[in-house]
Amino acid sequence: MNRSIASWLADNPLGAILTTGLLGLLPLFGFSFAFFVPGAVPALVLLMRGGQRALLVAAGGTLLLVAAMWMMGRPAPVGLVYAAWLLGPPLLLGALLLRTDSLSLCLQVAVLGGVALVVVLHATLGDPEQFWSPFVRDLAEEMKRRGLPMELEVETLVAMVSRTLWGWVAVLTMLLAMGALFLARWWQSMPERRGAFGAEFQQLRLGLALGVVSALVIVASLLTDRTLVDDLARLFLAALAIIGLAAAHRLKARGALPGLWLWVLYVLLIVVAPVTVAALAGWGFVDNWLRSRPLAQSA
Repeated sequence: MNRSIASWLADNPLGAILTTGLLGLLPLFGFSFAFFVPGAVPALVLLMRGGQRALLVAAGGTLLLVAAMWMMGRPAPVGLVYAAWLLGPPLLLGALLLRTDSLSLCLQVAVLGGVALVVVLHATLGDPEQFWSPFVRDLAEEMKRRGLPMELEVETLVAMVSRTLWGWVAVLTMLLAMGALFLARWWQSMPERRGAFGAEFQQLRLGLALGVVSALVIVASLLTDRTLVDDLARLFLAALAIIGLAAAHRLKARGALPGLWLWVLYVLLIVVAPVTVAALAGWGFVDNWLRSRPLAQSA
């Protein structure tokens, strides 16, 4: 996406609304990788033209998504929740970025928002296994009826999946919001400020306090068997993995890491995600600690 298209979206609210609505439909047709793309459009408009036009684009995109999902036989409230989940967090982070010009602060706020979301879900809706078991069981039975391959027994699958869903909701919300914000910032910087987003992304930090809390929660999740702690650990692992990825890009930019290894890293994130995320999270913790301590000491 070049600067002319970005400018066209920023200067044409109707085009931005249609683009947001159409991109928002992609995940519903199996393009799960596109979850973070729709929110990038109103975030881009916000960064380039301000909040009023961005709110107009988000509201118009929401109406299109609600109408489209209603035509697909889904209730209007479901469409509203879906649109709010896609567009709301990137828009809020975009407003924060416009005000502070700090991607690191946006990541920190996104992580803290994810923590609050996990705590609220556990406090208001209770044990995730009890809440999700009926839905997951129905889905597993439907898969079994259709002859889809299942490596685990239904009840084992239900217990394993249901127990982790609150955490995954928070992780996906944080990743969706930050992915959309990264994409919007990258679009904004092309081509007059080519490379500006890369330099900004490479300096991502969680900060000393949040980095230490992340490590403590992850260790606690390994030593205990509490669902809330496990859910928080997943969220912090994802955040530290982003820091690790930023560190890898920084080494590549300095010539200390060949570009091929960066591609290998992304392939490993797809092929062996759990191991790669854990390795990146460890790298991210060390990098965050080393770069945050001088700042803390000078303060």
